[in-house]
Amino acid sequence: MMDHDDDFGIGRRISEARKIRRMSQYELAARIPFSLSMLRKVEQGKRDATPAFTAAVAKCLATDVTTLTGQPYDQRGRSRDRIHTAMPGLRQALTYWDLSPQLDRPIGSWAALRAQTVMAAELRRTAQHLKLVQTLPDLLLEVTAAAHESPEAKKARYFELLAILLFAAHSVTYKTGYLDLSSVVEDRITWVASRSSDPLMGALAAWARTTSMLQNGSYRIGLQLLDRMQAEIRPTRTDQEKTTLPVSGSLHLRSGMLAARAGDDETANAHLREAGHIAAHLGGDDHDGGWHQLSFGPANVSIHEVAARIELGDGAGAVSLARDLRIPPSLPPIRAGHHFVDLSRAQLWEGEPEAALKSLYQARRLAPQQTRHLPTTREVLRMLVRTHRRSSEPLAKMVNWIGGDL
Repeated sequence: MMDHDDDFGIGRRISEARKIRRMSQYELAARIPFSLSMLRKVEQGKRDATPAFTAAVAKCLATDVTTLTGQPYDQRGRSRDRIHTAMPGLRQALTYWDLSPQLDRPIGSWAALRAQTVMAAELRRTAQHLKLVQTLPDLLLEVTAAAHESPEAKKARYFELLAILLFAAHSVTYKTGYLDLSSVVEDRITWVASRSSDPLMGALAAWARTTSMLQNGSYRIGLQLLDRMQAEIRPTRTDQEKTTLPVSGSLHLRSGMLAARAGDDETANAHLREAGHIAAHLGGDDHDGGWHQLSFGPANVSIHEVAARIELGDGAGAVSLARDLRIPPSLPPIRAGHHFVDLSRAQLWEGEPEAALKSLYQARRLAPQQTRHLPTTREVLRMLVRTHRRSSEPLAKMVNWIGGDL
């Protein structure tokens, strides 16, 4: 098992970045919404660095979040991830969006391109990151060419496909730590969605855009963006509710996370309650989001209620809510897996290391490629290694699976 003294975690990187800027712990703590005690514990490796904490420090030190998290992970050595070999192809394909890539091969039929887009969306839902990155470049180029070269009357439907593909590209680049590329995709998807025939693609683009806002601490701007989008997609007829309300519910869940990360308990709860009302009104089980990608349903609302407690620093509340939560098979692995990684953090806070490790194993079972690349996974494992007082074969196996480079 790794030696916890050889710790290259977020806390150490924060310490180094602070010293480079000749800033004391007192000075940094005075400029972020976290206590000096918390800063000291994070830098000493005695407390995990939450996303909100990391975002606040990065903003104060005028550095990128990835400088502090060390992402993307596994780029070299014996645990090098094959996804890094495939990523340049995706990066190149994303250079085209407002111009046709001028392919040297025939463009496939509408039916074929739509079927391939549906398959790519499924790869995203199941968090099959490597296969998705291998699939996206050629498909993105072909659909982009189709969108630009088709007759004017048919362009919009191809831009709709392109919005879905870009959403998949955004997900995989963000979750594998290529935050610079995912922020570029946010601009692309916003431009493409405006040319789509489906107004709900604009909501999809707005949801994606708030990812960067969560990362850089622009929580209020993110809330304003989603509030504006809610007004734009509000259904005017009963027959529109079936497609529009699930998307609206997903936006409320996202707003709840933005508010929780900002420390605004009241606003977070208001959005989560509204999402709950929508889920109850729609009835039935959770669904995977369908054509509009954003999964929604009662279990997803409950998962976000747990996540909100974690964002607000309420580990006990999160663990309590999670005890009664049952994850339905209909919930996409990408969402269910993320829940268990989040939950492991709260369990760690509450002095439940065995439960935290069990949650990480559950996340690994559901979405292994996603789990391996999340900063929270590594932060929780680092803390478990540091505090474990006896040999633990399951912990050692998990560390070895991650690669031991914590």
